Amino acid sequence: MNEITPILEEKFVIPSYFVDENAQLTVSCLFRILQEMSNKHASLLGAGWYQLRERGYFWVITKIQLKIKRLPKWEEPITLQSWVKKSNAATSPRDYEMVDANGDVLVAGSSIWAILDIANSHPQHMQMFDGCFLPQDRHAIDQKPKKIGPLTLPETPVVCKEVVPSDIDMNRHVNNAQYIQWAFDAVNPEFRETHRITDVTVNFISQAKLGDHYAVFSQPISETGRQTVLYSPGNNQEYCRILTDWESLNQ
Repeated sequence: MNEITPILEEKFVIPSYFVDENAQLTVSCLFRILQEMSNKHASLLGAGWYQLRERGYFWVITKIQLKIKRLPKWEEPITLQSWVKKSNAATSPRDYEMVDANGDVLVAGSSIWAILDIANSHPQHMQMFDGCFLPQDRHAIDQKPKKIGPLTLPETPVVCKEVVPSDIDMNRHVNNAQYIQWAFDAVNPEFRETHRITDVTVNFISQAKLGDHYAVFSQPISETGRQTVLYSPGNNQEYCRILTDWESLNQ
């Protein structure tokens, strides 16, 4: 029988299929690791994917912010911790901390989750699930993930693509990590070679599904920061907004 723990700790070795051309963990795969950690802990607490499915509900992530000191390399062992914090009426916050073999923090972050009804996607009151959570008064980062304001979208998207089956997860919509992959695939390769990501904040707004179309629009908002929007070019319905901050490797 699995022990119920308020803070889940997992040791992990970065596999080759999670890294980029520089043998470094990709940001989208970092999101996949955090998602898996979240579900595993929720399952141990009695509110995992299968347990909610039986009641007609599912989890969605609405916001997340990650502060990245360094992304681990291929075959590097890391330790990841995750815990739930005090919920409000409609959302449940969850924090993460990833450390290397020396105990140095590589990634720290905070996320906001909601539970929706499968039939109509209506949010559920967290009080229904209070018995499943063991909230901790511990903060991986000092702030909550912030709300990201809108950008003025172009009249004609530069690139428009269709959502394909490999983009879809068990909830029959585009997985949160896939949006991150789309956004980072759109970053100029030369820029990526000369900069490293230090901060990423995401607001998930609506669900893209199989057969939908999406476009990616990005623009600088500061010397080191960019804002990216993934949206439907047909009606400008936004799927998510992303803020990234970068550091030059030449400093």
